[in-house]
Amino acid sequence: MEGGEAPYLLAPHVHLCVCGRHAVLMDLRRDRYVAAQPAHLLAGWVSGWPEAEAPLEAAPAAARADRGGSPAPALLSKLLAQGMLVGSAGTGRRATPLALPIAQRTLLEFDFDRPPVARAADLRRFALAWARARSALAMRPIHSIVAGVRARKSHQLRAARAADPARERALLMAFVHLRPLFYTVRRACLLDCLTLVHFLAASGVYPEWVFGVRTAPFDAHCWVQRGEELFNDTPDRVRQYSPILLV
Repeated sequence: MEGGEAPYLLAPHVHLCVCGRHAVLMDLRRDRYVAAQPAHLLAGWVSGWPEAEAPLEAAPAAARADRGGSPAPALLSKLLAQGMLVGSAGTGRRATPLALPIAQRTLLEFDFDRPPVARAADLRRFALAWARARSALAMRPIHSIVAGVRARKSHQLRAARAADPARERALLMAFVHLRPLFYTVRRACLLDCLTLVHFLAASGVYPEWVFGVRTAPFDAHCWVQRGEELFNDTPDRVRQYSPILLV
């Protein structure tokens, strides 16, 4: 650890967030999560890992982590064995938690004086988006699905339409109106988000697909967001989760 440089990096398929006293790692390749407590446990071992708010002393972070029978070495061995960490000379990246604007409002607002309108074209787009999402979730691992959505977005973003909240809300209202014909949203956030991402992409709209986690008790969730606006969730709900992956 010459010059105080941390010896490890996150593998490219691993993502990090801090949830209270825990640091949570998402292994997208294996579709599983690993938690470390306290959150700063691997500070000094993994580059960019969050530091403790109040360092106990001026000693190097790695030395502090290894003091008093800390579980840090055991966790490091586990993460290295599972390929979640790589050496500092590898093709990894710093363990910097995701920064995402806090959701303030939602486009998912119902106007009870105006019934939602869904045209035949909306129905066709929804059916294709739903079939594509359901097939992908049944036949492909999540890391492959995420890679596909990310590649399409990167390729098409230049041709994306400028943000138009009124148009996007009309698309979303059509989506919500048609959704009960195909599935319910109860415990189906992956299907709902992926269907919505495909549905919006067909109209040149490319918001972010966000994955988040919470602890005590542990739960994982995902939603669609752009800036401070939510497409298929509410601010009160998503604020319970710490964002861990942005697609």
